[in-house]
Amino acid sequence: MNVKVSVILPSLNVADYIERCLESVIHQSLEELEILCIDAGSADGTKEILDKYADKDPRIKVLHSGKKSYGRQVNMGLDYASGEYAAVLETDDWIDRDMYQCLYKHAAADGLDYVAADFDLVYRLQNGADYFVRQRLFHGDKQDWYGKILEPCQITTLRSSDYVLWKGIYNRKFLKDNHIRLHESPGAAFQDMGFLQQVKTYARKAKYVDQSFYRYRQDRENASSKELDGLFYYEKEFHWINEELGLCNMMKGIDKKYYYFTMSISFLTKYDQIIAALNGDWQDQRLAGPYTWFRRQVSEAVNRGILEEDMYGKGWWEKLILLLASQEDYSQRIIEADNEKKQEVQNFLEKIQNRPVIIFGCGKRGERLMFFCDRNHICMEGFCDNNSELYGKERFGFPVISPMDLKNKISDKNYVVLLSMRNGAEAVYRQLTAMGIKEDRILNQLPEGV
Repeated sequence: MNVKVSVILPSLNVADYIERCLESVIHQSLEELEILCIDAGSADGTKEILDKYADKDPRIKVLHSGKKSYGRQVNMGLDYASGEYAAVLETDDWIDRDMYQCLYKHAAADGLDYVAADFDLVYRLQNGADYFVRQRLFHGDKQDWYGKILEPCQITTLRSSDYVLWKGIYNRKFLKDNHIRLHESPGAAFQDMGFLQQVKTYARKAKYVDQSFYRYRQDRENASSKELDGLFYYEKEFHWINEELGLCNMMKGIDKKYYYFTMSISFLTKYDQIIAALNGDWQDQRLAGPYTWFRRQVSEAVNRGILEEDMYGKGWWEKLILLLASQEDYSQRIIEADNEKKQEVQNFLEKIQNRPVIIFGCGKRGERLMFFCDRNHICMEGFCDNNSELYGKERFGFPVISPMDLKNKISDKNYVVLLSMRNGAEAVYRQLTAMGIKEDRILNQLPEGV
């Protein structure tokens, strides 16, 4: 068989997820696959599941890594691979059946170094339904970048926004010719970074498809993205890129600008996440240690004019300068903002008063409000909408009812109605009060960001 795509599946103790992952890859519409499962010493039954599937499908090969390193596992897969293109599928996730067919079709037709698509974050709701949130790469004036063959000057600007390797496929000859590998650091934290910085440096032709195929599970408790050591891992990854690969020294112009931009955004976002989890303890070594390294690197880039204010969105440059100036002042600002958000949510929850809720509006804001209710343990009974075509149907396992049914439910039980729409909320408020629903049973002031 002429292997078109070698799919690399690194695994470690994912017995609860591995079967769904494997099912999604063996049933791909593109059959010319090589499925390389590299296990790093699982002790929860993962290995036995892999062996069971390998016995059934000759395309599956099970390899074993003596080192618990995501980077090492993927590199082993790249060494073993024979396909024209290579892909990575994390074994607690799954993919749409047409992912590799679609990506390979574009890659082969245009001779691309790599091709990628969007992906979905997947959250498991308390009622057992899955909630998908598409992560679009291009917005606004860059929407037309979807479907185009991008050149190096465009590709390099995506260093910070295209930050995961598993949503695409990569020409294996391109990887080999440019000696592109993953950092074989311990664990499974942020090795995508070094790989993708190399890809963005050497790629001459790439494309992004305006579809979403990859389902990225968010509710796994021991996911590496939740690590409080995340800034330390980022430091090690960027240090490897700079010192061992020497990639930074070979960059010039726009490549160097967007490399340091990526470093600064990684620094800011991960610092914010960890300082919130640490309740403002900026002296904790999980922050204080790597902060010194990042501050030196990013400050030098600012002083040399590599990083400039117009590269950043609203408020980001101010945040960066404050963080470089004072770790303590920055941390205090982040915690104050975080506490304000928490207080806003608490005030909203107090208005609900532990009553069951019905969300009026089935659009995107209605979905986000449903997710907010789920994360904050608010008892949700369903959706309501003025669109009669939705009546009797379900959204995420919740029934959609008419305003008249809503009135009947409100009169029978102590429900509260949450108005999800940004535009038209006042009109719906008047509609419901005219039907006899009391004002104190309707909430139309939602927390910021819902």
